Amino acid sequence: MKKISQKVYATLTPTQRVAAYVEALARGDEDEVQRLRSSCPRVEYRRIDPCFSKRLDTLFGLAMATEADLKESALGFFVAMRLDPKSARDYLQQFANTRHAWKTIQSTFGIDAKAMELAGPPSSPFFELIEPMLPEPDMDASKKLSGEVLKFLQ
Repeated sequence: MKKISQKVYATLTPTQRVAAYVEALARGDEDEVQRLRSSCPRVEYRRIDPCFSKRLDTLFGLAMATEADLKESALGFFVAMRLDPKSARDYLQQFANTRHAWKTIQSTFGIDAKAMELAGPPSSPFFELIEPMLPEPDMDASKKLSGEVLKFLQ
């Protein structure tokens, strides 16, 4: 293809540039592809530190996932009480382990549990019903769970 003036490249709209780029690719005109690419206007922008954003998004995502896990354990408990009372305690243990693991994660990152409770996803009112029945968390299971989750926040 014959050389086009730099002024023409500078005035291309994004749509025109994309169309010309695809056509140059289709023709196998690597020189034109490079000219279209190198003449494309540059845009600079600023953003919040991506490490902060990623960690914050991950933290709140994990808070929602933890809340869902706790709800699953609570629901499992209520269903088991009706259908298989012998397995109901397993759901309470799972709830206690998950909750303890979440508190460990918050503590590891210096996050006040009360502040997270207020800032994070709302807790289910059903949790108050099972709170008095909860066993002590299994520290080994809780530690293993928090270790697995902490990998997401590193």
